[in-house]
Amino acid sequence: MMEPKTCYSTILTLKLITFLLLNFTLRKLSAYENYYSRDDFPHDFIFGSATTAYQVEGAANEDGRTPSIWDTFAHDVFEGTENGDVACDGYHKYKEDVKLMVETGLDAYRFSISWSRLIPNGRGPINPKGLQFYNNLINELISNRIQPHVTLHNFDLPQALEDEYGGWVSPKIMYVNEPLYTVLFELISETLVLETQLLTYNRRKN
Repeated sequence: MMEPKTCYSTILTLKLITFLLLNFTLRKLSAYENYYSRDDFPHDFIFGSATTAYQVEGAANEDGRTPSIWDTFAHDVFEGTENGDVACDGYHKYKEDVKLMVETGLDAYRFSISWSRLIPNGRGPINPKGLQFYNNLINELISNRIQPHVTLHNFDLPQALEDEYGGWVSPKIMYVNEPLYTVLFELISETLVLETQLLTYNRRKN
């Protein structure tokens, strides 16, 4: 059995070695951090950022939008303002957001569509104000030479459909969301389809 004094000495030595190794590694990384540029990446490499509708849009109860399952979850689990009611207020500040993307030097921006904003309650007529918002956002991105990467659905199912079908466990959902895809394809075809990348569902692993 190791004597206490020897044990403490060994631990101290190991801590010292770990500290020195970390310090050496950090110094090496620091020495090279200013040497990376776009030239270090393939010419067709796309620099971008990504968000989801519930994370950034806010305006949860404005212009016809109805609750999604994320609204329900956030209000049931968290207290106070720990929800997406306001979030980053991207619904009102999308032009400011795009300006920041330009200043950052981004090539692309991936965002998702709020089903509850575009087709309130998941079915029925298209919400014109919701459609106008996404149309404005896409046009703002394209006019600033930023590629729009559109995710059609990012796990914010309208609460009304969750209540009626139990969510994606029901195959009937696939038929209900057909109008959503139809209007989105029409929206993108009316802008500049060659500069708009489409993603269907954001990948999720349980």
